[in-house]
Amino acid sequence: MAFKITQKPTFTARVKVETPNNTGGFDRSEFMAEFHRAGMDEIEELKKLPQREVLEKVLLGWSQLIDEDNQPVEFSEERRRALLNIPPALLALGAAFWESLFKAREKN
Repeated sequence: MAFKITQKPTFTARVKVETPNNTGGFDRSEFMAEFHRAGMDEIEELKKLPQREVLEKVLLGWSQLIDEDNQPVEFSEERRRALLNIPPALLALGAAFWESLFKAREKN
């Protein structure tokens, strides 16, 4: 497939969140996040910011994110702040964003 120099302004990535459980292990859950596609100049500026500030700038939406009643959580500024206040979610979102930009495709 040929590389297209013009790309969509956003991209989606799978976010894998590991949360501690009551048995001393971790539970894994996943959702899809929509991120702003930053250019290299912007990426260099983002690298200087704390992770939470980066995600406040680049996280534009999500899907497959549910609440305690298994109902879909619609994206809003308030809900984004709440999600970024959960340490495992903040870590997983940051990993998904940066790995989507720079991670080479893994061999099978």
